[in-house]
Amino acid sequence: MSLPTVMFIRHAEKPDKDHKGVTPDGEHDEHSLSVRGWTRAGALAALFSEPASRDSLTTPARIMATAPSHSYKSKREHDTALPTAQRLDLPIESMSIPDDYAELISDIRTAGKPTLIVWHHGSIPEFVAGFEISNAGEIPRSWPEDRFDLVWVLSPNGETYTWTAIPQGLLKGDA
Repeated sequence: MSLPTVMFIRHAEKPDKDHKGVTPDGEHDEHSLSVRGWTRAGALAALFSEPASRDSLTTPARIMATAPSHSYKSKREHDTALPTAQRLDLPIESMSIPDDYAELISDIRTAGKPTLIVWHHGSIPEFVAGFEISNAGEIPRSWPEDRFDLVWVLSPNGETYTWTAIPQGLLKGDA
């Protein structure tokens, strides 16, 4: 069985002192996306439903996102995945950040489906490091704190993956 493409994004823009967080119903919530974040989430749905014009991107057949927990209250990962899941009629597999990614990575590989993972940006490098990647030395040790506009793509390359970072280019101000 061939390996699936795996795409990682961090949650879209979060609230700050000038921009409040908003739930999908429009209620203020500090743990949800900002209005710009919801705009990005909608644009991501279009990008992932018809990615043919973007190198290495593919339409996901599976969507995973970190879930809020007692210690990690953010709803932003789920909120970011929501428009894409709705557009593609896919469930969002919500989960806590594991202590060890080996079982989750095995599940992704075994399922064999192109997978979009919307994850807490501070944990993405650790998650990615669990995959066998031919160019692992090129992967940044941390997700850039100010970047909401990237897709980290793991493309199958035989029995391993090749990592690339793709700029989303979806909203004004994206790199």
